[in-house]
Amino acid sequence: MLQNEIKTSFIELGKFLSQFSENESLKDPNVLHNDLFFDACIDLIQLSQSHNGWFTNSEVYYALQSWAKALTEQQLNQWLLEYNFNVAQPKTVGLILAGNIPLVGFHDFLCVLVSGHKVLVKTSSNDQHLLPFFAKYLIAIVPKLKDSIAFVDGKLENFDAVIATGSNNTSRYFEYYFKDKPSIIRKSRNSVAVLDGNESEQQMVALGEDIFRYFGLGCRNVSKLFVPKNYNFD
Repeated sequence: MLQNEIKTSFIELGKFLSQFSENESLKDPNVLHNDLFFDACIDLIQLSQSHNGWFTNSEVYYALQSWAKALTEQQLNQWLLEYNFNVAQPKTVGLILAGNIPLVGFHDFLCVLVSGHKVLVKTSSNDQHLLPFFAKYLIAIVPKLKDSIAFVDGKLENFDAVIATGSNNTSRYFEYYFKDKPSIIRKSRNSVAVLDGNESEQQMVALGEDIFRYFGLGCRNVSKLFVPKNYNFD
């Protein structure tokens, strides 16, 4: 499959996602396959919190809008310009995804497909519905993608490499289980902020966003502050 076809499918997905916001979701007549997916997406967003209590409508809409802004032709072209994807033989890359924030594994999913490989996905029990739904949209845009995307409920088998995300505890099991395969294994991560006491109100508001977005559950959420001695917290 040509990379341009894959890229086009993600650009169309970005247009689809751009229709949904917390304030108002408006159907754009120029977006492909809205007749099949628009109302179903609204229903999925409304049901997300019943699947995972942390996936409030507000946070799911925020995640969709974030990806809508990233999946534009300009953004994807700029990103891919630095890479050369001459794939002689596509490999199957297994993904074991986390479920701490909505669509947390989407970037891995995008990277595998846009680099010309096949993806075999094991979703987290905390985020089982969003990515499969948007994968169906991609396949509706480029039907040939059906041969490159698969989801698995049980044991991950028949793959050439793996990207697994989990805790420090699960990483030990991943390292043992996947010791014979090329792998990227992510452990627990934390983000910090360093303050010097001269921050503007705008910077402090932005810091609050970094701390509290997704209820602080993301590995990029700031969870520790370094401040000078006698720092004025008021």
